[in-house]
This record gives sequence, structure tokens and C-alpha cells, in this order.
Amino acid sequence: MSRYISPVLYILMMLIGCAAFVSISGVRVGFIEPITAFDMLRKTVYAAMVLSVLTVVALIMCRKECSAGGRRFFILVGVVSFIYSVMWVSLYMQKAKLPDIYDITTDLNNPPVFINIAYLRKASEHGLTYDFSSVPVQKEYYPEISSLIVEKSFKETYIEALSLVKERGWEMVSQYPSAGVIEATARTPIFGMRNDVVIRISEQKDNVVVDMRSCSRAGKSDHGNNAERIESFLSELKDRLKKPKVNFAFRN
Repeated sequence: MSRYISPVLYILMMLIGCAAFVSISGVRVGFIEPITAFDMLRKTVYAAMVLSVLTVVALIMCRKECSAGGRRFFILVGVVSFIYSVMWVSLYMQKAKLPDIYDITTDLNNPPVFINIAYLRKASEHGLTYDFSSVPVQKEYYPEISSLIVEKSFKETYIEALSLVKERGWEMVSQYPSAGVIEATARTPIFGMRNDVVIRISEQKDNVVVDMRSCSRAGKSDHGNNAERIESFLSELKDRLKKPKVNFAFRN
């Protein structure tokens, strides 16, 4: 019986893998809408759970006639499908606690304004007019998001921020050095969904203030990606601006 069951389990595992690959790569390339890809991926998780159960049942049914190689195959299929389903379920449980918000900013009173990004977005994607009704939600779930105040010069801060954007591999959209504005597009790690970023650097009294806004193009929730991006970027920028410049003096 095991010689008939093994090919079926193998085919099912390959189908799950192919469906997961198509859903993820489809969003990254742009030929599948995110909502369709998420639904497809969710079904692969259900299928992986069923496959894990079927593998256990097959291993029990074929325990007498199954060879050592056959048992190892059943165990491999069961472990792979179980790990796959647990990985996505744990990720979902972690992200499900986050609110339905997709536009995060450090300045809740006067958010940085997107300039050229507006021409890149499709009509079906989110607009760029900031929704002030989301302010209480951001304050509750992401209270740590705030403006970065530095003691460096305006020019040095802008150059360092621009350098960091390039190092992170974000797609540069526009640069306005005199206005202290940088626009770029970042992509999420797995699905590669585009999140647009605008950085605003301004001089206020004796300090330079760095504000940042990150907004997803699609989806009811960004699952915390925009807040993580802002917090990580400003934290690294702060550390880099704290480092003293090294001046090399050459003597004859």
C-alpha cells in the first residue's frame, strides 16, 4: 500500500509548494493581486495541515509493510508540512493582534507630504491624503514612533539619511536637498509589497528634526511593517550621526 500512497503524498507536497511559490512570486512580480495571493497562501496552509494528518495516518497504516526508506519519506513529508503550517500560523497569530492601519508617521500633527509618489500609485491603491482618524490608533499601538532630533547640521543629516536610504536598497523616487525631502519606495521581505516612504528634514531652533512617513499601497493592515521600518531607520540614522567624523592628516 505504501508504494501507492507515497506518490500521492509527494504530489500533494509539491502542489502546496508550487502554490505557495506562485502566490508569493506573483505579488512580487505584480501579476497577482495581494488579496488573491493571501487567499491562495491561506489555502496552502490548510492543505499542509491536512497533509500532516494524512502522513501520520499513512505511516500508521503502512507501519508493517513499509521499509525504512518509506518510513523516512513519510516522516520527512510530515515534518516539512507541519513546519510550513506552524510557521505561517504563528506569524498570523503574531500579526493578527496589530490594528488595521497602513499609514504611519512620526509627526501626527503635520505629517510629511508625498510629492512624486502620488504619480506612481494606481487608482485601485490607497490614496496619500493622511487620515487623521488613525492618530489614536497609532498612539495606542506604536507609541514609540516619534520625530528624531539631532544636533548635526542640516546638510550632514540630509546626506546621511540619503546614504542610508540607498544602502537599504530602497528605490529612490525623488530628492529635494534644499527642502530636506527624500522620497523612496521600500518592499516587504516576503511578498515584496511596495510601501512608500517620505523623509522630511527641517531646522527648528538650534536642532535638526527628522520626520518620516511610511504608507502601504494596498491592504487594510501593514502588519506592523511601516512602524518597524520607521523605527529601524531612525534608530540607525541616530547612531550614524552620533559617530564622530575621522579626519586624516597627512604630513610630508
